[in-house]
Amino acid sequence: MTVLEDLGWKEYPQRFRMAKGCFYKRFDTPTRCRGNDDKAGIQVCIAVYERGYQIDLQGELPDGTWIKLEQWCMPKDILEGLKLIPRLLETWEFIANKEIK
Repeated sequence: MTVLEDLGWKEYPQRFRMAKGCFYKRFDTPTRCRGNDDKAGIQVCIAVYERGYQIDLQGELPDGTWIKLEQWCMPKDILEGLKLIPRLLETWEFIANKEIK
């Protein structure tokens, strides 16, 4: 888990997951979470389990609804898995800025 900390991820307590550790990091994005609009970008979380990890992003959209994006069945090497985060961020931006008709 020190690999994540070395890359600027911060550990946080998470009592609702059976993870060995949970980490978060904020990423610079044009669209902020409505509920955290005082903070730049969006937060991504990583839950590390005995046999792997998952990455998720959740936030409040401009219209007040919430979205949660999860990636699991990740590559064994967590450094390879981190390379998939831009896909989550692009999906966030698309959904957050999609005009509902």
